[in-house]
Amino acid sequence: MVSIFLSLILSMLPFAQTSAGKPLPFEIRAKDSLIEGKGQTSGETYYDAIITKQPADGVLVKLPYTQKGGKFSFDLHHRISLTPDFADAEVTTIVEVITGGGTSVGVFNIVDKISAGGKFDEAINKVSTAEVDKYVTPYSRKTITLDTIPGPQSLSIVGKSTIVKRGGTTRTIDTPGVRIAVISKMKFAEAATGTRLTVE
Repeated sequence: MVSIFLSLILSMLPFAQTSAGKPLPFEIRAKDSLIEGKGQTSGETYYDAIITKQPADGVLVKLPYTQKGGKFSFDLHHRISLTPDFADAEVTTIVEVITGGGTSVGVFNIVDKISAGGKFDEAINKVSTAEVDKYVTPYSRKTITLDTIPGPQSLSIVGKSTIVKRGGTTRTIDTPGVRIAVISKMKFAEAATGTRLTVE
């Protein structure tokens, strides 16, 4: 009798979500104008991140509802114009992740020494055919992972600044509207919600 009662109570409890820890679909709401192109090998879409404080102008994503939040990750790249006369430089690219309401979730950076003649790890089929974008490419790769809150959530990846050091000179680019970073491989996985008890 007790086991029947416990079985009845347990059947009313929500099941542990089978998606816990596995990638979940989410909406990418970034404007089409931010698409830099697709990787020729991976087929991955690469998005430009611009310097802005407006979530709608960044690489905006709408995450699904979760009971315990989850983990959102993306690859961060420099956005570099590797022209034939590019001189060796140390480049720091800084982005910020903000909520749909504009609250900062965190600031992240990638730092690399970039040499003349350097290349990205895959060729990009670019959207733009403009001469000014001919030599523009993502460069290097750093995976950023952050915890998200329970419930639905919108996040936007926006540019903060790029710092270029050459010899004894340092140049900081922090002008609103300038494209300074590239984002790819966005993923979202729900946090584990626990294991449902069973009665034998």
